[in-house]
Amino acid sequence: MATASDEAFAYLLVENYWDSWSKLDLDQYKFESTFDVASNRKKKRKATWGKYTKSAYGARRYGGWMAEGLLRFNKLFEEVKADRLKNGEVVEENYVNHCISNHSSPKNGQG
Repeated sequence: MATASDEAFAYLLVENYWDSWSKLDLDQYKFESTFDVASNRKKKRKATWGKYTKSAYGARRYGGWMAEGLLRFNKLFEEVKADRLKNGEVVEENYVNHCISNHSSPKNGQG
């Protein structure tokens, strides 16, 4: 299971990179190796900056995240915590039932 922080960060990553990801031509990445045999090095790819990340913010200050991104994370975190308080039992019950039904069927040799 993921923590509320993990879930909020996942939402933030999707928000942050959605515009870049939605413009990607996935066919170009299908069979392309990330390793250059001639130079014996990993190929460099152009960095993709998101809504809340920029190279100017660097790896030192907030890990490249703008203040807006940190504020958005905090808001998402609070929303996730509130949602878990409201709906947590239902989600957990559904998850347990899903696990039981997937691991106790005769087709997978258990149960």
